Amino acid sequence: MASFAFRFPVVSHMGHNVSHAKNRTARSFKYNLHTVTVLVDGVKQKMRVPTKILRSLKKQGVTTHYRATE
Repeated sequence: MASFAFRFPVVSHMGHNVSHAKNRTARSFKYNLHTVTVLVDGVKQKMRVPTKILRSLKKQGVTTHYRATE
């Protein structure tokens, strides 16, 4: 697992729910997680990754859900 690592915070952003009366309560925006099969040191592993990281994995060709066109 040493050759592959990514980190992201537990909560992506914080904000407010705003009611019609303009009352504000705290809320958190959660990540859009996807389950992906990733090759880590030649071994397939299932991981839940956010779409932002999934995009970079696709560009690197690490995930099995994407094959670069040649």
